[in-house]
Amino acid sequence: MKFLQKKYLFRDKFSTWFCKGVFLLFLSSKLVSQSPIANYISNGGFEILISNTITVGGVNKVKYWGSLDTTKGSYYFYSTSSSIANAPYVSYGFQYPRNGNNFVLSSFYCDTCPGNSRAYPRNRLKQVLQPSKVYCAKYHVVNTNNNRVAIDKYGMYFGDASLDTITKCLDPITYLNPQVENQNGIITDTLNWIAVSGTFVATGDEKYCVLGNFRTNAATNTLLLQPALPFNTNDVYFDDVSVIEIDLPAYAGPDKWFISGDSVYIGRESDVEINESCIWYRMTSPTTSVTIDTIAGIWVKPVITSTYVVRQQLWCSGVKWDTVVVSLSAVGISEMHAIQNDIRLFPNPNNGIFNLEIDNGLPTYNFELYDVLGCKVSYGTVKKEMGYSVNLSQKGLKQGVYFLNLSSESETVDLKFKLVLQ
Repeated sequence: MKFLQKKYLFRDKFSTWFCKGVFLLFLSSKLVSQSPIANYISNGGFEILISNTITVGGVNKVKYWGSLDTTKGSYYFYSTSSSIANAPYVSYGFQYPRNGNNFVLSSFYCDTCPGNSRAYPRNRLKQVLQPSKVYCAKYHVVNTNNNRVAIDKYGMYFGDASLDTITKCLDPITYLNPQVENQNGIITDTLNWIAVSGTFVATGDEKYCVLGNFRTNAATNTLLLQPALPFNTNDVYFDDVSVIEIDLPAYAGPDKWFISGDSVYIGRESDVEINESCIWYRMTSPTTSVTIDTIAGIWVKPVITSTYVVRQQLWCSGVKWDTVVVSLSAVGISEMHAIQNDIRLFPNPNNGIFNLEIDNGLPTYNFELYDVLGCKVSYGTVKKEMGYSVNLSQKGLKQGVYFLNLSSESETVDLKFKLVLQ
């Protein structure tokens, strides 16, 4: 019985053409160390709640979000979820979330309000940012129908634990210099979500993200929207907050096995921004694929060994690709076939030097080595008189997963191993 995974090893007339570069965009990035975090913002879509019994307004009921001063409110919560729905028909104006069920409202300007009040929602990041790393930061805003004025100075400030000492979060905080600020002029839209975005280099002590207007009234440009309203205020909805490393690699996950009828999860955990940056494909031939979904990670239910490819493109960086092979059977068809034929490969993982334990006594096997894309990268023979040893250390191979096809006059067997460079 032929190993089903050969279907994806592309042993046909297209293989050489495919491997020479036409589809090199599918090269696996598994040799790159994967960050466990894509979006550093905790609960950037406001979908995780502290309580499911939120009343209308729902001040500060979203997990991981709060105020610079914990005794003051900095936002209101709105939801289209049936159990707690208070949107889209809300007192500040009709609005649906950008994604998911939930969004929030805050006030970023009011020069005629008592105390010149503003609000500054704060998020506790999943992890302190890494020093000297470039990050892509973004959130989306839309004006409510309760705005007398539209403004331009929407910002994002990333700070350390010193923010815990701030006790006047309803006053304008103009001494904090935002790393990211809207550069596209006054935002006037009351229907469509508008992105506020930018990149910055982290110092390595950023623990929090704060949203708001960090400029003085004089430095904030305004445009009159509704003259009849009594206060010169800018109340906005916002949604989908993200902070992602600009060089974040694409991630399809490790190769996996499945039992017929089971589902397998591949890729990253679903999260804001990274979801809309990733497109998944299933390879149907060496040169063709079908699009599955746009999301960070996905459940698949293949019926045969299948290769999946994820294309990732953040708004601030280029295209990256990664590949994962999902193989039929809990132990893998190739391993089952090898066991039946008394053939084992050890050590695994290895550094390119390994042995084959072959108990059937055949004196010689031919071998071909393929990478995860089905490109032949080496070939040769193994002989019983030399202990069935293989040395690939001088072949210039990259770290990753490889398939070794062994063949004799009577049988063909495929073995998978991982090459780990020292």
